[in-house]
Amino acid sequence: MKGAQRQRKMRGTAKSPFWAFLSRYQGVLWGIVGVGLLLAVWEIVAVSVNLDIVLPRVGEVAVAFGKLWTTKSFYVDTGRTLLRCLIGFSIAFAAGLVFGVLGGVVKPIRQILQPLIALFRAAPTMALTLLFMIWFYTEWTPVAVGFLMVFPVIYTTIADSIATAPRDLIEMAQVYRLSPWAKVRYVYLPHATPMVLSATHTAFGLNIKATVSAEVLAYTAHSIGLDMRNAKNDILWGASTLFAWLLVAVLLGLVFGWITNGIRYLVLRRFAHANL
Repeated sequence: MKGAQRQRKMRGTAKSPFWAFLSRYQGVLWGIVGVGLLLAVWEIVAVSVNLDIVLPRVGEVAVAFGKLWTTKSFYVDTGRTLLRCLIGFSIAFAAGLVFGVLGGVVKPIRQILQPLIALFRAAPTMALTLLFMIWFYTEWTPVAVGFLMVFPVIYTTIADSIATAPRDLIEMAQVYRLSPWAKVRYVYLPHATPMVLSATHTAFGLNIKATVSAEVLAYTAHSIGLDMRNAKNDILWGASTLFAWLLVAVLLGLVFGWITNGIRYLVLRRFAHANL
């Protein structure tokens, strides 16, 4: 009797496939709802304004976005912008890793670099772009700006995480007389990895925004930024094309955000409770 009652209770509390689906993907579903609300508000405001050169309707932007994919220049310009983002990010990540480890382990180095990092964080992106336009070719100006957006984030994350490493692990490493490289590999890096992977997601988003902004200001050839600037000068279809290129830049940030989150999940799952 008790067993039958228990089975009926379990069947009553079991979720249907529909509710199980909602429970599992509720984050994605709420995100879709948020996008739908944003598009609805956009369409209502665009209809109220009724001036395409100020705010085009959603359908017009969708058409302009579709037309971009039919041109060869779209792939060339998007690829070149993406390449600049990757170059700037890779150099900044490598430099942030090296100097972050040094700054976290050697306190004087961290104190020496602190004013420079504060300067990088406080300097306006536009001012940096104008300065780099004097020093570099327009092709490398966005790379340099992207570097300065990423480097402080990676460096600070690594240096702070190493400086706050568990004292018991450090004392254990001293007892076993581990070499400096062994301490970095077996103590500091495993402790810093989760925070660095989270910072990477934020840093790449900043990198894309800074790179495209620098392309706009520097008139960088074969770039999303220059295409945005050219669209601005088009009186008839400029607004729709400008929003379409903006959507391309946003999608690049989202795609690489998903990639970095996937890498973070795989790395943490693979190396959890293991020495990196």
